Amino acid sequence: MSGTMVASGMRTLRKHARIARQYARMGVRRRSQFRVEFVSQVIMDCIWYAAKIGVFEVLYQYTSSLAGWRAADIRVFLGFVFIADAFMMMWLGHRWVFGRELKDGKLDPFRVRPANTVFLYFFQQFSLEAVLNMAIGGTYLAFALQRAGALDDPSGVPRVLWAVAVAWWSMTAMTVAFSIIEFWLVSSDLSMFLTHAFDLASTNPLDVFTRQVRSFLIWCVPVGLINYVPASIALGRLGLATGMLYTAWIVVFGLLACRAWVASFRRYESAMS
Repeated sequence: MSGTMVASGMRTLRKHARIARQYARMGVRRRSQFRVEFVSQVIMDCIWYAAKIGVFEVLYQYTSSLAGWRAADIRVFLGFVFIADAFMMMWLGHRWVFGRELKDGKLDPFRVRPANTVFLYFFQQFSLEAVLNMAIGGTYLAFALQRAGALDDPSGVPRVLWAVAVAWWSMTAMTVAFSIIEFWLVSSDLSMFLTHAFDLASTNPLDVFTRQVRSFLIWCVPVGLINYVPASIALGRLGLATGMLYTAWIVVFGLLACRAWVASFRRYESAMS
């Protein structure tokens, strides 16, 4: 029985990998036709990265710690902000048009469901420029980890890989979770509002907030698991048990969000209905 389940899981994984490859190929072809937009997007994102780095570098000229975070720690945190954002732009950019496409009844092709519906919809718009942004963000993260001494012991690399996986999965989970409300309040654009509002919270270390707010941003609306928890894992600021508990929570949250999205999809009415 277990062997059959493993084989089935591997087939499903290969199928989704083939679909992702086709999405990536279409994304590369699309961006090759809009080179000015490609360059402009990369430049704009680099300016945003520089602005985020510059703000904290200036702040640390006047203090040695912010809510217990040293300058070296904040650089690691920013590295996770950059790679999580690059992952979102690379694969999840279609989240910005979900509300409009739902209202216009443009989700008909996803009724066919040759694969997981959530995957088919949210991963369809591959961004080539985000690959370059990921390289820039990953380079900065590697630099920050090295400066912080997070890679000095043998457990450093596995800890960082674990943290990156948590960051990317959390970004996916929150993207799906925020979009569910659009099925129930069509044309509300509430998912867009929530995304923008909580993005502001997630791009700051949660230690700057009160304990109650930190708990809310980890256990209720777990945007804290996009950047704060991964950075804390990579830096060794969280114990193994606590890190595993947070990881288990975001895995369960993400799976429940995907199931809720698929169930809510049944409310969808096409433009032809």
